[in-house]
Amino acid sequence: MNLLDKRHQEIGKNRRLAPSSARPLGQIAIEKTRQDPERLVLVEGTCRISRAQMLDSALRLGGALYARGLRPGSAIAFQLPNWWEASVINLAASLFGLRLVPLLTFYREAELSIMLAACGVEAIFVPAFHRGVDYPALVARLDDRPAHVLTVRGDPASADDFKQLIRHEAGEVCIPAADDIKFVLFTSGSTGHPKGVIHSHATIDGTIRMASEFWSIGTADILFVASPIGHIGGSIYAFEFPWITDCVALLSDSWNPDEAVSLIDENGITFMAGATPFLSGLLAAAERAGRQLESLRRFICGGASVPPELVRKGLERFPNAVVSRAYGSTEVPLACPGIRTREEARLRADTDGEAASEILIVSDEGLAVAEGEQGEIFARGPQMFLGYLNPSDEEGAFTEDGFFRMGDLGRLVAGRFIEITGRKKEIIIRKGENISPLEIENALLRHVGVRQVAVVGVPDQERGEMVVAFVIAEDGHTFGFADMIAHLTTLGLARQKFPEKLHVVTTLPLNAVGKVQKMELRNWALAADARFADPSP
Repeated sequence: MNLLDKRHQEIGKNRRLAPSSARPLGQIAIEKTRQDPERLVLVEGTCRISRAQMLDSALRLGGALYARGLRPGSAIAFQLPNWWEASVINLAASLFGLRLVPLLTFYREAELSIMLAACGVEAIFVPAFHRGVDYPALVARLDDRPAHVLTVRGDPASADDFKQLIRHEAGEVCIPAADDIKFVLFTSGSTGHPKGVIHSHATIDGTIRMASEFWSIGTADILFVASPIGHIGGSIYAFEFPWITDCVALLSDSWNPDEAVSLIDENGITFMAGATPFLSGLLAAAERAGRQLESLRRFICGGASVPPELVRKGLERFPNAVVSRAYGSTEVPLACPGIRTREEARLRADTDGEAASEILIVSDEGLAVAEGEQGEIFARGPQMFLGYLNPSDEEGAFTEDGFFRMGDLGRLVAGRFIEITGRKKEIIIRKGENISPLEIENALLRHVGVRQVAVVGVPDQERGEMVVAFVIAEDGHTFGFADMIAHLTTLGLARQKFPEKLHVVTTLPLNAVGKVQKMELRNWALAADARFADPSP
């Protein structure tokens, strides 16, 4: 029994896996390809992929993986940009009962060494070379690395390259059960280590069907996917929506707002989702170009703090679009998928959307609060994950009746809208990605010149939040910004987690029991001048 089989069995014993009418994507793809094989599924640059083309490639890829010893239940990973090949890998996994581990391209040794080993990954797909990074060499530096390192867009003559793999004879499909593991997605948590979030075919199917009904997604829609496919958001829009809803996904492997404006107009794109920087960047670019993006009928913005004025500005600039905030997590995607109409979006721009799953807002004593009162948010629904890869991460995560503690504070507005008012968990959301302050703090404490450290997030218009570190240096040592960057680089921490600012201080604000008061630190960060003067008393 492999690692994921064992964990899936444990989850099934501890928490009933409800029967579902959901079907794995592989089954859906086979049926829909028979109905309309030439239907367009995906566009990336000049590449246009039909149902028949994608299914054929996925069947061949599955045959190649089987020939290398991978069997139903094996874990495979990809660390790829928004390339069409990842959609084929996803479909092959569903056709042959493989478990998929999507990874963000900015992960380095520190993250990969934990994630790949935790899932027992047997094969990983990586770019041969992308944006200055030699990914096969990166994987080769890991002590515990997958048996098969397969390249995408590398040497087409190599037996380990994607182009050769999809020339293999098609394999015999083995469609998994709907409640079998589909994804393990990693997210930062308050524990300071990456947490593996386990989703089944049924939970992902439930997410797509609920959201597509709410948004009325169908054959006329073209989804612009600029969010990374190594994340829950980008993956479902690129991989699942085109097959389940018959829409088309247009992938972009880099975010350039000016190019996005042209792509949206030229392709008649109707839908886009992204974190705050995507909406603010698109608005600025559309204003520069004097365009209104008339084809766009919905923009979903989440993953970070979204100013209400930004939502209202989007509604003004894009005359046919419902622009709204949305709320969810990797564990419970799209708990609030947005707002249904433009009129409601204007009135409720300060909320995070309409609840489309069971939402409870409770006091610290565990009692339901009155409408308008703040409390902790619990959520439950068909899109809720099965559990965490590490059982210890589930301690206190669920209520006895199966609600997940979202770790956020909020209130109910007008009977059905949710407004997020704060976060109970100390997580920084930078450009839509969760970053654990504790992980960065632990890394900085490994430097000989650091005695104490605290990391906080502060509001930032471009990033949503920026990462700010406060350090007390050891006696006789100096610790500057360059020292910090060099140290974190040596440790192999992802660059996106590096603090944007460093304040070297003599004290940290503590409460009566010696805990750092991070709200006070945020005030220090906001008040500090450009010279990063010591703001301590």
